[in-house]
Amino acid sequence: MARSAILLWTICVSLTYGQKDSYSNIMGGIHGLPERVIQTKLLQSQIMDSDYTKPGVRLFSMVSQLSPLNREGFLLSLQDIFPMLKNITQYNVSETCLNHTERFFEGLLDREMWSFRMLDAVGKPPSGLLNFDLSWYGSYEECTNITIPEFRGKYCSVNFPLVKSQSAQSPIALGILPGINIGVCVPSSCSGQDVSNFINTVFSVTVDRINTGNLSLDAGFTTCQENDLKFDTKATVVLVISCLFLALLVIATLYDLVYIQWPKNKTKEYEEIDNGVPTFTHKIRGTEGESQPLLGAPDIGVVAAPGILVQALLAFSVYTNACKILNTHQGPGSITCLNGVRFLSMSWVVLGHAFAFGIGSADNLATYFPEFMKTWTAHAILNALVSVDSFFTISGLLLSYLVLKEMKKKNGKLNWGMFYFHRFWRLTPPYMLLMMVYVPLFRYMFEGPKWMQGGTEKDFCSDTWWTNLLYINNLVKTDKMCMGWSWYLANDMQFFVLSPLMLVPLFFAPTIGLIVCMIFMLATLITAGVISRVEGMPPSMVGGGGTPAGAKDYFNDYYIVPYCRIGTYVVGIITGYILYKTECRCRINRYVNLVCWLLAAAVACSVVYGLYDPINGHPLSLDVSALYNTTNRIAWGVSICWVIFACATGNGGFVNTLLSWKAFIPLSRLTYCGYLIHPIVMFAFYFSHQTPIHYTNFSLIMIYLGFLCLTFMGAFILSLAFEAPFMGLEKVIFKRERSEKK
Repeated sequence: MARSAILLWTICVSLTYGQKDSYSNIMGGIHGLPERVIQTKLLQSQIMDSDYTKPGVRLFSMVSQLSPLNREGFLLSLQDIFPMLKNITQYNVSETCLNHTERFFEGLLDREMWSFRMLDAVGKPPSGLLNFDLSWYGSYEECTNITIPEFRGKYCSVNFPLVKSQSAQSPIALGILPGINIGVCVPSSCSGQDVSNFINTVFSVTVDRINTGNLSLDAGFTTCQENDLKFDTKATVVLVISCLFLALLVIATLYDLVYIQWPKNKTKEYEEIDNGVPTFTHKIRGTEGESQPLLGAPDIGVVAAPGILVQALLAFSVYTNACKILNTHQGPGSITCLNGVRFLSMSWVVLGHAFAFGIGSADNLATYFPEFMKTWTAHAILNALVSVDSFFTISGLLLSYLVLKEMKKKNGKLNWGMFYFHRFWRLTPPYMLLMMVYVPLFRYMFEGPKWMQGGTEKDFCSDTWWTNLLYINNLVKTDKMCMGWSWYLANDMQFFVLSPLMLVPLFFAPTIGLIVCMIFMLATLITAGVISRVEGMPPSMVGGGGTPAGAKDYFNDYYIVPYCRIGTYVVGIITGYILYKTECRCRINRYVNLVCWLLAAAVACSVVYGLYDPINGHPLSLDVSALYNTTNRIAWGVSICWVIFACATGNGGFVNTLLSWKAFIPLSRLTYCGYLIHPIVMFAFYFSHQTPIHYTNFSLIMIYLGFLCLTFMGAFILSLAFEAPFMGLEKVIFKRERSEKK
């Protein structure tokens, strides 16, 4: 009887995704989308021509016969094949799994509801097979809710490669395993290996009966979603640390409210106004160190400035830090338009990733994507890659502008040790603490048919975390990169380390400084061009030219390496130097200003929309692709720099008014934490989704807006917990050192 159940599984067997991919695999695999469309069209033509010698047609024919769930006919077909199963003596599965399988089959024969619910939870061939919709989820929730005294229902997944030579152990990028992927409900005592062994053993003696021709029906990559995932040691330790950290935040906030904020508010109750003149004022020496007199206050003593330990504790106050983040005041000399540029650039990053991360969950990608690429608006998403270059440009511009002003105040002197320490301290605590929480705990937070219970990061970053700490993860062990989107942070830190080579000569000998900048610029132009031409790189992750090998290496060999990305940073440094020299004052003729705006807009549009024809069937040659990869990012950086320069010098008009909107100030403060957390928000949504996502323009808009809101909400929490406290600690420590020196 257990053998009978084995056949039931093999006929129904199934799976969804064997998802083990990280950010880098997802981004690196976008180049495969056009190839998937080609495969879909080939399958369609074979089916329409009734070419039954092709594996795809055999698969279509076989699975289409499984679509009706006629339980009587189904069981009769199962009984018809029993004699063949009796000759099978070895299944290579656990005894408990066999016994529970027999119990499952008995339930079917006795018409017990729970057994048919298990059968009902199995994925069935849906509409859209001609569109290559070969991922059938089934019902995860129905399966996991099944409980009988002997076992619970467990959702498992297995993949049948369409081509026998495909590696069953290596899912391609985007989280998509080539072939048919279906969901199945099995007894909780069965492992993924049990399921694979069942299928392969039974098919070895029944495959001719199923009439699959030359199609391989070997079970490939198999995974199961455990019903009760136990906390491991790493997760337990991190959970304890997180609870202690939360307790520290609560204690600091309560102390701040009771001993600092409440006395401040209490003084207002005693302040009396006589003919518009206070009879006394009572102001307290605050944490910023202001010493203010007390005149005539009744019974409220002067509150002394807190000591160093109390100030350190107050750095973790959620109340004070929230007030700082939400404050819309900016000091004199600030380049206010940068707030809007930061926020809009971060919004663009979220838009591009919202589309890219969901590709593996779409059930109509093969039909939606070709039509999507033909629209002009789509290229604002497909070419959202340059949004990161906006941040490189801003980073270089601000660094140059502020450092040169500081050097001018101090007659060319600067504490270079503090220069590097401040940057490291500014970026690292929220980065590393988020990694500490995310890597071991994320897999316990949600569930679903595609949920990665084995973790989203390879080996839990056990041998790569140090590359992130040293900001070299874009150069070392890139195949195992932890938090793959952190390649940007590594580049930014590497550019920062090199920046004094340009900043110092720009201050003391501007001509030499500009020459050094041009050397860096020329070096990155040549390097990007040579790498792109030699390796046959396409001009974009979604194609437009190049070779298949070049498309595969685009992400690791070109997109994330500093020697191909520093160009926009240098453009920003030069622009910051110009703003420093002009003191943000530059009168430009209105007609010249208009021409510059039109040129900047034309260049920006050519970068974003210039690949419309190449992506839609007219690919660029290798030489032209190399030229595009060499110049497009720098051209984008120049356009962004013009916008900032014009707005900062009073030539921005309504653009400056928009970008300087005060609502952008707190949002711009959250862009760093937003960048850190936004892929995690997307992973949580896409990998816990229990049904395929059907792409439409409106559904993408709604998904994107949801991600954008959740990203900044999560960024606010992350900043309160891990970013703002450590920025406050730095001020407390080094402020005390300065006071002691005095």
